[in-house]
Amino acid sequence: MKIVRYGTNGLATLAIGFLLSRYVSNLPYDFPPLPASIAFAMRALHIDTVKNADDIETIGLVIIIVASLIVAALLVWALNRLLRHRQTAHRS
Repeated sequence: MKIVRYGTNGLATLAIGFLLSRYVSNLPYDFPPLPASIAFAMRALHIDTVKNADDIETIGLVIIIVASLIVAALLVWALNRLLRHRQTAHRS
């Protein structure tokens, strides 16, 4: 039973994460936090933005996907906690 639950949680995290990343990647590039977060991540990874100007879009997309998966994982975790709390409350 745990394998089914873990598999469902994994699939839900991937589905929500990739839907969220598609939404964010379709936002206009003029969306102020997007270029700033890409530049911040590149500086944090010690990647020179001038030398790797061609890689900015790729690195930006990877950052968007990773951030979306983290947000989706937190959402699935919170839903699991809520469901488990409700199940234990109904048993009492």
